[in-house]
Amino acid sequence: MSSKDYHKTVADYYDEEAHSFEERARQNPILNNLRQQFRDVVMGGEVENLLEIGYGPGLDMVWFAKHDEVKKVHGLDITPNFQKIVADKALMETKLNPLLGGPETISKHLEPNSIDAIYIFFGALNTCSELESAIEEMSLVLKPGGRVIATFVNKWYAFEILWNLLTFRPTKAFARLKKVWTGYSPTRKLDSRCYSARQIDAFFKPHLVRRFRKGYCIAHPAWYRFHWAPLGGIRSKTLFTIDRLLQWTPFWNLGEYSLYVYHKSE
Repeated sequence: MSSKDYHKTVADYYDEEAHSFEERARQNPILNNLRQQFRDVVMGGEVENLLEIGYGPGLDMVWFAKHDEVKKVHGLDITPNFQKIVADKALMETKLNPLLGGPETISKHLEPNSIDAIYIFFGALNTCSELESAIEEMSLVLKPGGRVIATFVNKWYAFEILWNLLTFRPTKAFARLKKVWTGYSPTRKLDSRCYSARQIDAFFKPHLVRRFRKGYCIAHPAWYRFHWAPLGGIRSKTLFTIDRLLQWTPFWNLGEYSLYVYHKSE
């Protein structure tokens, strides 16, 4: 499948659920907790001009736009319905600039050396057909010293492997290790690719320098099993504490997500 055809497949997939996406996201406490942790990392540096890749219904674009130190929040998404939703929000919040397109086309929309930070939440780059080209484009529009804050759905998710083996579903246990992963839904499949930390470093290394990495939902259940450990409960607090401790071990990258911060050299 060509990149153009693949992008259309991804866009069509999210177009179908675009208008219910925001409501469902707000109802998931673990998802909201993770989102806030990702936002805090972005706010840990310069944020005057931001770019989000895969902005969805614009939850994060709107959140960042409310901060005085943020002057503009650009966004790139390949889903037309998401672009329409955020364009409507931009009528009220003038800091928003939702654009239609993929990360491989960033330099067609933005000036070189114009962005302080690019953020990608919840694995939007897992459905990027040309990841190397996308990273090169990111490096072009970043200011010297600028950052990419990228989260990826992990290739090696230990809990998913063990749980599915214990419940006698070996095919599902190792699904992420294949070249193509069809996503979370058992009924609506979307081809994507999961990466190891080593693979991600190999993609970024020619253009940017890694300064930080962190794993999420290693011992704690992932967002789609939020009822297993209700946020704020003793079980949830205990498992989040274990996750924090595991950051200092070789198991830091065996959770549902990993977050990476890459810098452009001064």
